[in-house]
Amino acid sequence: MKKVMGCLVGLSLLGFLSALPISAQAETLKIGVLSALTGPGCEWGLAQDGGMKIAADEVNKSGGLKVGGETYTIEIISYDDQYKAANAVAAATRLIEQDKVKFIMGPMGSASGVAVKPIFEKNKIIALYGAYTDKILDPSVKYIFRMFPTTVEYIGPIVSWLRKNKPNLKTVAEVEPNDETGWFSQRLIKEHYTKEGFEIVASELFERNTKDFSPLLTRILSYKPDIIELGTTPPPTAGLVMRQARELGFTGPFVEIGGPGAPQIVAAAGKEFADGLICYSVADQTTKEYKWMEEQYAKFIKPPMNPFTLYFYDASKMLFEAMQKAGSVTDTDKIAQEMEKITPYMGIQGKVVWGGKDTYGVNHQILTPLFIGTIKNGQEQVISKIEQ
Repeated sequence: MKKVMGCLVGLSLLGFLSALPISAQAETLKIGVLSALTGPGCEWGLAQDGGMKIAADEVNKSGGLKVGGETYTIEIISYDDQYKAANAVAAATRLIEQDKVKFIMGPMGSASGVAVKPIFEKNKIIALYGAYTDKILDPSVKYIFRMFPTTVEYIGPIVSWLRKNKPNLKTVAEVEPNDETGWFSQRLIKEHYTKEGFEIVASELFERNTKDFSPLLTRILSYKPDIIELGTTPPPTAGLVMRQARELGFTGPFVEIGGPGAPQIVAAAGKEFADGLICYSVADQTTKEYKWMEEQYAKFIKPPMNPFTLYFYDASKMLFEAMQKAGSVTDTDKIAQEMEKITPYMGIQGKVVWGGKDTYGVNHQILTPLFIGTIKNGQEQVISKIEQ
């Protein structure tokens, strides 16, 4: 058992118990985290882990979670799937059969999410997902809830903003990881950009361990795109693509409609090359609530904190409240029903509600305030806020 302190590439499947205080008088409630805790994309996976640990620590320090006349100390058990479906299946099986958990935060990766979906539904495991693919939610889902907005929820507003505020930009080249996450994102990007009048001139996929993007970028730049859309490319990889594209002569703007990670993008691209990126921004990082979350995150995981942490902190708090309203930590049918009724809920950044019925056939998709951001002088700044 080793405590994950950052994105340490190359570690195998990893589990650890968080060091949370345990009261001798309280029962123990085990909650699992199954996400990408190492390797490409681990910034997002660690946000799931961190959000749950911050919320659990807060509850434990307040005397424990009081449910149905009992008091519970929350114990977090975290496993790393490295964005790989096979690892996710192994970890899910271990959490359910060996660790006896009924609640799991994750996965983050779409391939992992699709792979463990039937396992969670069959075993009535309440899972707080972060995967982007539309295959996660459908009318048959009872126990899976997606706890952050995906590209489906925010790509339309972002591309509309681009059309309105950058009218001289007309052509787009898109770059995505070659897996379920990237395939889905490419389809979505093509749909929304073309709907707004943009022309997609190139679409490229890369393996997640790619470091040299010169061949790919040479093909892309031959089409002279106005925009390079990075989609769901993980932040460090996005930074590499930006740096190498600039070195090859690209002078246009980059857009990233995928998950956040400005510090990692700046670190990989360099401050000069990162400036001007237009991106989906999870949070206004200047608020006192955000600063508080960063302080809490650093107690468990090596900074910098990814803004996704705020979503999964809210998700954890919603789960705890649903348990209390259900009066049980074992009856996941009742708890799932209470989760469905829990919104509107006042999250750390404002009101959140359930949606998704029209898109997925089930209202298990969280809707939150959205921000459009840019990188200026190496720092992410909010330039627009969109209410859901």
